[in-house]
Amino acid sequence: MEHYQIVNCHCHDYLELACMRGYGLLLELKQRANLTATAITLETHSDKTEWLIVDNNGTQESIRLDQIVAVTPTDSGASFQRVKIAS
Repeated sequence: MEHYQIVNCHCHDYLELACMRGYGLLLELKQRANLTATAITLETHSDKTEWLIVDNNGTQESIRLDQIVAVTPTDSGASFQRVKIAS
């Protein structure tokens, strides 16, 4: 995988909120099909890459933040709408 590109800090706020509230998210991804999953937590690995951990139909999946183009909450009443993460 390519060199990690740090994600803008304001994007972390939205992702952290999604994790805290357990939002369902539509994840638009760079190198694979879109994914609908539930946000669980964010992790930073020892190599300084950052990851969103989601529940995908009962299976935990790790998605590197710089591979996410945008996230859109699927929960009604979510406190934010579509947020662009990476270009």
